[in-house]
Amino acid sequence: MQKQVRVSGKSKENMLLLKHLKGDMQGKELVIEDSIANERWKQVLKENTDIENDLFNYQKNREISKVPFMPVDRLITNDEVDDILNTLTKVLPTGKFTSGSYLEQFEDVLSTYLHKRYVIATSSGTDAIMIGLLALGLNRGDEVIMPANSFAATENAVLALGGVPVYVDINPQTFCIDPNKIEEAITPYTKFILPVHLYGKHSEMKHIRQIANRYQLKVIEDACQGIGLTDLGKDADITTLSFNPYKNFGVCGKAGAIATDNEELAKKCIEFSYHGFEVNVKNKKVIDFGLNSKMDNLQAAIGLERIKYLSLNNFKRLFLADRYITQLAELQNKGLIELPELSEDHVWHLFPIKVRTEDRTDIMTKLNEDFGVQTDVYYPILSHMQKTPLVQDKYTKLQLVHTEKAHSQVLHLPLYPSFTLEEQDRVVEGLFHVIKQEVRV
Repeated sequence: MQKQVRVSGKSKENMLLLKHLKGDMQGKELVIEDSIANERWKQVLKENTDIENDLFNYQKNREISKVPFMPVDRLITNDEVDDILNTLTKVLPTGKFTSGSYLEQFEDVLSTYLHKRYVIATSSGTDAIMIGLLALGLNRGDEVIMPANSFAATENAVLALGGVPVYVDINPQTFCIDPNKIEEAITPYTKFILPVHLYGKHSEMKHIRQIANRYQLKVIEDACQGIGLTDLGKDADITTLSFNPYKNFGVCGKAGAIATDNEELAKKCIEFSYHGFEVNVKNKKVIDFGLNSKMDNLQAAIGLERIKYLSLNNFKRLFLADRYITQLAELQNKGLIELPELSEDHVWHLFPIKVRTEDRTDIMTKLNEDFGVQTDVYYPILSHMQKTPLVQDKYTKLQLVHTEKAHSQVLHLPLYPSFTLEEQDRVVEGLFHVIKQEVRV
């Protein structure tokens, strides 16, 4: 009997699918799960799909002179534009731009995709974190353990509510918070752990959940870069997402979501997301205050079209990451760079490599000047090294050895669904030339 390779579109199954399409799992049948996120996959995926030709239309010798890092005009495909325009012709005449049926449909679709009982769509990922913290009971002065290498939104959500960020070190191999460092940072004031699935890599959530249970702490995960991870939300009280257009799945503006299995938490999130009003009863407040943070019906309608491409786009990211790792292996084997590990708990929002601290600026400059290849560093300033009055007052003596070293070495290469293999070849060519010929080795 022929064994099956189930195509769910999630990170673990995508790894199996990649092996299957590369010929490493002969004699297995592809079975595509019935999911809206798989809709585009169903149209292109075949048993004998040639990834390079069928998904990327690879033309090996095509000349490339410029490789942008993350071009805003390529974050959405022409096919998606057509789908969105068709939807807008249905929504715009109704005048229901803020509230409406598309918002409810979008939340239902996400609930099914995430395997979570409740999803509350918000106006941004930042608002999602704030609402989640409020629903979980954050009070002024409560300490929230988190990494220091995330986007500012993570800490800002805590600070805006009067919480106190407590930064702990990372695992330098994953760039995610190190669970072994969490326990020593816990004080009587600690109430929350806020792990971040940075660059699309799943934090060590089982270990984090064990620590949280031991000390009776709440876990709210920042999964703004992690949609598509297998078992996302399994070990958190609340999961938060961002649908900024730069994310693996985005709308055409600012949006986000909260996911939970807890009915009471979901109720509180709804109340806090819309002025403190009773659920489904406008203008009747049942809590002291709330935010104006509901996702717009118009963006939800767009999201219902764009989510159809999520599984396909995340698989493309995985393939591009695998191709980078394979083609740059020689540089790693010679100790010239350090590559991330290809794993089933990654959705490759960004592709980080490590280079020598003293060479990073030269590498970035020469790649751009000599090969037209743009690279970047996410994020350029660590949270505990900002020059704000708060940081100067509270964090100047804080040392996070692994975070600071990794931050000084990290360099991000271009990777996004519309990224072409010819462009990737140019990046690889440039790295080999610059690192082996131009930079001190």
